[in-house]
Amino acid sequence: MNRISRPLRLNLLSTNPRSPISIFGIRHHGPGSARGLLHTLEQHVPDIILIEGPPDADALLSLVADPEMRPPVALLVYNPKNLRQASFYPFAEFSPEWQAILFGLRHKIPVRFMDLPMNLTFALRADDETSAQMVLDLPDTTADQTPDQSDPFTEIARLGGYTDPERWWEATFERNPVSSAETAPGSSTSGADDAFALVLELMQALRDDKTRRGLVESRETLLREAFMRQTIRAAQKEGYKSIAVVCGAWHAPALADTPGIKAAQDAILLKGLKRIKTQSTWIPWSFDRLAAQSGYSAGVIAPAWYQTLWDAGSQAGISYSIPSAGNTPYSSALPSPHSVWFSRAVRLLRENDLVLSSAHVIEAVRLSETLAALRHTLLPGIEELKEAAVTVLCEGAEKPFELIERHLVTGNALGQVPASVPVVPLKADFEAQVRSARLILSTEEQTLALDLREAAHLRKSQLLHRLGLLHIPWGKTEEITGRREGRFHENWTLKWLPDYEIRLIEAGAWGNTVEAAATRRTRRNMENTQQIQALVQLLGSVLKAELPGIFPPLLLKLRQATALSQDALLLTETVLPLVEVLRYGHARKMQLPAIEQLLEQIVPRVCIQLPGACQGVNEDVAADVLKKILGLHRALGLWQRDEFDSIWQTALWHIAGGTVPLLAGLCARLLFEQNASTAEDTATAMRYHLSRAQPAYEAAQWLEGFLHGSGLLLLHQPALWQVLDEWVSGVPDGEFPGLLPLLRRAFSHFSGPEREKMLDLAKNGFSTAADLAPGAGDWDPDRAAAVWPLLHQIL
Repeated sequence: MNRISRPLRLNLLSTNPRSPISIFGIRHHGPGSARGLLHTLEQHVPDIILIEGPPDADALLSLVADPEMRPPVALLVYNPKNLRQASFYPFAEFSPEWQAILFGLRHKIPVRFMDLPMNLTFALRADDETSAQMVLDLPDTTADQTPDQSDPFTEIARLGGYTDPERWWEATFERNPVSSAETAPGSSTSGADDAFALVLELMQALRDDKTRRGLVESRETLLREAFMRQTIRAAQKEGYKSIAVVCGAWHAPALADTPGIKAAQDAILLKGLKRIKTQSTWIPWSFDRLAAQSGYSAGVIAPAWYQTLWDAGSQAGISYSIPSAGNTPYSSALPSPHSVWFSRAVRLLRENDLVLSSAHVIEAVRLSETLAALRHTLLPGIEELKEAAVTVLCEGAEKPFELIERHLVTGNALGQVPASVPVVPLKADFEAQVRSARLILSTEEQTLALDLREAAHLRKSQLLHRLGLLHIPWGKTEEITGRREGRFHENWTLKWLPDYEIRLIEAGAWGNTVEAAATRRTRRNMENTQQIQALVQLLGSVLKAELPGIFPPLLLKLRQATALSQDALLLTETVLPLVEVLRYGHARKMQLPAIEQLLEQIVPRVCIQLPGACQGVNEDVAADVLKKILGLHRALGLWQRDEFDSIWQTALWHIAGGTVPLLAGLCARLLFEQNASTAEDTATAMRYHLSRAQPAYEAAQWLEGFLHGSGLLLLHQPALWQVLDEWVSGVPDGEFPGLLPLLRRAFSHFSGPEREKMLDLAKNGFSTAADLAPGAGDWDPDRAAAVWPLLHQIL
């Protein structure tokens, strides 16, 4: 690495735009940096602007000035042959790079990206890192670094009184701005020029300190900086006299060294790099993806707050500056950014039924300003805003502030790109279908209740299910409860993420329309799937997505797989999903006799083989089999085919008579509920399984299976309650503590009122239960006959 002394470097560089090369070290997405940069460019218009960004996308720069372009947006650069190789370059309105591009386009100044092209970077990242270090002859000193050692900003932030370097930078350069638009009296340079000079000097000191500690930059960073220097030299050769270079602050010293580093040295670094073909486009982005919390390495802590800072500065026509004599940071005729923010917070809380007055805004503003003064900062930042909002607006409660944080700290803004932006055919079809279905792309969670009997709602459902088959989970189905728990309704939660843009591009390899792509991808999944359960789930998804082209071969493969399967428990799992598919088919007006035929083949086999599969299983397996039996029982109840009732009851009798106690107890209950077993027969079976001849542990397991689901059976059948009471009373004292966990587990599933009623029965003996016995109390047949028609309608 070419090392030049710090004083020499500082003499070679300049942030004065009247010099040949002006280096502007900025913080990505920093409103203070953007304001200072814009002011400096307006004062001294350069001949060309070079910006840290992918040259692969230079052809798309002109679209920034399109009236339909609305940030936040991102440049997407990807390898069309390997879509896992894709990079996003986000921009917000307050991003310095965005403002530099707009400035260049407005003034008809050439604007170029100068970073290492992604067609080189993708190939570089695919190379072996060890061999790359050998080529550069650089020792790997980063392996044993602690986070503090690898991040020099942490130490300088600590010296400034901050535990977080991001908040230190925000307080020092963005909110407490040295990037002033004002020019100091008697000075030929503005505060913004001084700010960029300070940033450059600071970055130089940090990089020198890193070098002194024996730490080196990564190979990719060194190659990026070499390419950016080569781009600067190329601009000089083209005859541009005044060059403005906009880059991340960390790279500023390396680019300021351009005059002192030989071009041949950079050429050697860049020699031999592979190239791959890339494509680029603009895509909408969102504030939540711009936030540092999302994992974006260059993200900011509060995008919505930064937008407020930017808007306030734009209205006032000034930058955020340290005030001097006679100079204030805001125009007295306009509100400060934090007062605007608090006003929006109060309005948001009012919309959510919290009572707040204008006095709350005034007190919150005062508290935030006081906190800023105590912390020796000119203006309140996001930390001061949070503390003041929780204290004054939320009265010390953290929960209401979550709403403020979601809308006014992170924000839910979603950008927009012009229709002229190049897109793959699938994305164009997707956008057309979204408009046709009258859906809205939003990063804010939306709930959608659909009635599939309406054509418009059915169209929405089909689109969302097709996207699910393409692994684009824009919508997630929610469980429906209450009166609308039927086959004709669906509840969805929708949330659009910008990451889905790359998934749309990836899905374009399967077809030019959403339907075609979903059909082809599902066919591939079907061909690679041999598991019956996965095929059943795929069948349900295909039906809901209405993909008729894939339905026949998928059903044929499922029929063949079930015919060859000898696993009764596996077949049991398929019945309920198939019945639900059948119900969905009727809801979507599709005739599905083939599925009914498949069920007619599977159900008899299951009923015959299931009793044998329930023999000799251990406790854990028995608990899983219990769920399968309940699912099968529910499926047959939904299917409502009387001809299978007898064969299913025969299977239940076999399981109840000679299998493990848990399953035997469950099946005894199911037989009683189906009226296949009388109360007297059930009480006899209960006495047998709870008799002293049976091991107490097995009796408790049988009871757990018998009581599974509800305790109403005991409350309405005094004979069963008496058998249970007698068994509990007869358990020896030494065995009862061991049975107690099983009994508590069995009774824990009952509702509160059921447990209270049982406690009452245990206290008062059988007086209450006797009232429930058949024939007890007065019975008026005439009054009962009058109620029966209405009751029959309800049931």
